[in-house]
Amino acid sequence: MVSRIRRRTGLMLAAASLALPLSVVAAPTAVADTNCGSWPGNGIAHHDVKTLTVTHGGRTVKIALVNQRLSDHSFAAIRSGYRSGDQTWVDRSTDGGRNWTQCGPFNSQFSNDLNNLHYSMRACARFNGASFCTSWYYDND
Repeated sequence: MVSRIRRRTGLMLAAASLALPLSVVAAPTAVADTNCGSWPGNGIAHHDVKTLTVTHGGRTVKIALVNQRLSDHSFAAIRSGYRSGDQTWVDRSTDGGRNWTQCGPFNSQFSNDLNNLHYSMRACARFNGASFCTSWYYDND
């Protein structure tokens, strides 16, 4: 019974991901919490390197990948439109976004801080039952 449910869920997710616009990311309803070995973000830095403003389900939300230049760390932030229950996370890749690790999700306006040096990263958020991500950013300094 469990394997049947998993197979059906996987097929539904695969089918759903084919029909979604580029800024929408299909995500399972229960995602393992992968913190990628970092600490909670505090939202203090304000150097947004990638942003995405999305209107979905009657809400407009601005998602940002925030780069902390001095510490070479980044985090995801919901800059406007945040509501309790929204989730944030960072996807981190070593091959330009072809493969990535999802670091989160976190039930917070800010994701965790992650080392960004030599990684491609994007900020993601889930609200009103859908997930959205910014485009990829590569920090090479």
